[in-house]
Amino acid sequence: MIPPPFRFEAQLSPEEFQKIGQLSLQWSHIENIIGTCLRVMQNLSEDEAATKVFGLTLDQRLRKMSELADQKPLNLEAKAAFDELKPVMEGIRYVRNNVAHAMVGEDDSGQFFLLRSRKRSLTKAEIFSTEELTNYTAHLVLALRYALGVENDPSRRWAMPDRPEIPEFLRSIIQAADQRSRWV
Repeated sequence: MIPPPFRFEAQLSPEEFQKIGQLSLQWSHIENIIGTCLRVMQNLSEDEAATKVFGLTLDQRLRKMSELADQKPLNLEAKAAFDELKPVMEGIRYVRNNVAHAMVGEDDSGQFFLLRSRKRSLTKAEIFSTEELTNYTAHLVLALRYALGVENDPSRRWAMPDRPEIPEFLRSIIQAADQRSRWV
């Protein structure tokens, strides 16, 4: 096997690699379920959605969902889940993009994930502190999915847990999104 040439490899423990991988896969599943919800809101087939939904960015999907919800209001359960999902996704997207598109660096204070395009970095501790929020967001998208009838079982519901404490570094991002009346 060809060994990896990057210096950060040896500085991340197997547990840290596992946690980053776990969070990354959860973020991917959350985005996929958001796409599925948009597909259902547009009454598209799986084949139609492959190009009309799953080629869209997360921001485009959420904006389109907001537009559709304005045109044809969601049922109460779907509205509650979607209204909570929008601001929380701002924080999840912030972290996800920083992890997925970052380079790992290190300075005197430790390792960080630097997203050069946004000129921001997150520490491992900040990234790992989003685990509870990520799990919460996964519950929100499942609640939305069931409320929209994706499973074709109108009696099936998914309970939304209480919002966990927001990590300090995300509070202003999620609070600003909370204060918006709609996704922009």
